[in-house]
Amino acid sequence: MTAAQEWADTMDGIWIEGDSAITIADLHRIARGHPSDKTMAQIAELFCAFKAYRIPHVYRAANRAADFVASFSCFDDTEWSRGMSLPLDFCAILNEDRTFCT
Repeated sequence: MTAAQEWADTMDGIWIEGDSAITIADLHRIARGHPSDKTMAQIAELFCAFKAYRIPHVYRAANRAADFVASFSCFDDTEWSRGMSLPLDFCAILNEDRTFCT
């Protein structure tokens, strides 16, 4: 959400997918204005930076790009930012998603 905040001025909305049903339910509660703690309140503020949002639950097999980013982040201290070169494996996953091969 913090990385996406820089795009709030140029994008109308944000689409966040997740394979954890519990986390997605928490994000829906936060987006409706019911944060449970300080961190969740900060996330709610980030949602408010966008005009619209979607927060669907998807199964991990249908969300390979997010799984790649999460796994990559666990093993590498790279911060993902606009304009950076993306790992080739990630580009292949995005292309598969784009062409509905997943």
